[in-house]
Amino acid sequence: MSLMSPPNSKTKNLAWFLSLAGFIPFLALALGLYLSGINHEAFSSLFDIFKIWSAIILSFLGGIRWGFAIANEPFENKNLAISVIPSILAWFVLLLPDAYTILALLVLFAVHGAWDSFYINEGKVAPWFGNIRIILTFLVIAAHVLVLFAVS
Repeated sequence: MSLMSPPNSKTKNLAWFLSLAGFIPFLALALGLYLSGINHEAFSSLFDIFKIWSAIILSFLGGIRWGFAIANEPFENKNLAISVIPSILAWFVLLLPDAYTILALLVLFAVHGAWDSFYINEGKVAPWFGNIRIILTFLVIAAHVLVLFAVS
């Protein structure tokens, strides 16, 4: 099956389920941070877990792009090389002061979402996958905005 052939509904449903399951930690942690408040004893730990989860998922998205780049011939060498950037930036962002980490991660998710949108619009990825990426990008960005409110 090529990247462009439609998967069966079972595969699409599984992709949606797994994608939404990956969003649950974002939602739970963002709500926990917002509701507990910055002075709560668990705030620092929840914040660390949120930013690490965020960096892991950003790296995972880069891995998805790596897979797309090598899935068909001719290989997309440029996209293959660029696909490692989310992992590098996610790691670097974890080294920033906490005040900048969430904002930087939010921007990186937005940029990655735009990058995916362009890729989808070029017809290099099936539209059903594009729907997942667009919706999840907005949800993840919303979780980061909620965390920004929690730390301010």
